[in-house]
Amino acid sequence: MGQQGGMQSRIWITRLVDRIQHRLGLPPLVSGTITLGMVPVFLTGLVFVLADGRLPREFLVAHLLAMGVPVVGPAAIWYWDVRVFPTFIEESTELATNPTAVQRVGEQYKRLFSTRSWYFVVPWTALVVGLIGLNIGYFETVGIAGFGDPAFWAYLLFAVWWGLITGIGFHGAITAVRAIRAVGDLDLQIEPLHPDGLGGLSMIGRLAIWTTMLISIGSLALPLAFLLGTEGGYRAVVYFATGLYIVLIAVSFGYPTVYVNRRARAIQEQELETRRQKIRQLQRQAANLEEADETADDTATLAEVATRLEMQRLRDEFNEYDSVSLYPLSVGIIIRLISSLLLPLFFIFVDLFLGRLL
Repeated sequence: MGQQGGMQSRIWITRLVDRIQHRLGLPPLVSGTITLGMVPVFLTGLVFVLADGRLPREFLVAHLLAMGVPVVGPAAIWYWDVRVFPTFIEESTELATNPTAVQRVGEQYKRLFSTRSWYFVVPWTALVVGLIGLNIGYFETVGIAGFGDPAFWAYLLFAVWWGLITGIGFHGAITAVRAIRAVGDLDLQIEPLHPDGLGGLSMIGRLAIWTTMLISIGSLALPLAFLLGTEGGYRAVVYFATGLYIVLIAVSFGYPTVYVNRRARAIQEQELETRRQKIRQLQRQAANLEEADETADDTATLAEVATRLEMQRLRDEFNEYDSVSLYPLSVGIIIRLISSLLLPLFFIFVDLFLGRLL
């Protein structure tokens, strides 16, 4: 299992990718993309054939962008399920006073991600399919002649697959936020000398940003959503949903990092206060030894030296804990976050200002 840390449960899309990978002998990311990732490509080709190639360029470009989401989606879900989340749990155990408790949390949320995805995926997919049905009038204008046209049913199949894949992505984001919160509620230790320079908290930022990036892939569907909103008469609803989508991207990263930062600050202050009290106690001991210095023997002198050395050691530890950065943000993580937020904003800009050029 490697990085999986013994957590056996995997979501159905991951299990499919694993089975395909074993049969093809190719890397899982490649196997998932050239098989499950080709499902929306096949359905798109079917729609195009059934529509006799009548689809206008504007709609076709928007659709091809939206198609990119389920093309890369299966591989992205596999990577998050098998690599990203288990690595987060594995690295979290290094900071926990009770590693077993972290493993239990990891197994719990891994199982929830695997078995409870349908609670979110089914209504989400129904919503996506429902929006396609509501815009049947628009599809008639692009050459897909309503419920009696096989091309429309092929497009509904595309919408179902799109909803399944994106629904799992959103479910992963919810799972990540809940898991980070659960790990943060455990007793953690800050490691001032950790190689990440963040007290060991970089694993929080990595899980949050990978989850955010997984969600942001859905931005490729925004041009199609804007097109349906503009032509189908649901523009206000589309922009409202887009705004909520951007907020979800920000929250999926911001909430867990801010929450963990607050927990880490509380742990930091506890560590600082412990060392502060020990230093004060040693200062009193050193002062008493200094007063008795004239009548002290060698043993007393050595005791004073040892006391002052211990004070210096505690001061060094105090400074190390005090200077450690507790926001799990590295330059690379910040760049990925900005890019994740810019992608949907870019498509909004295109729709608002450059739509006539498409």
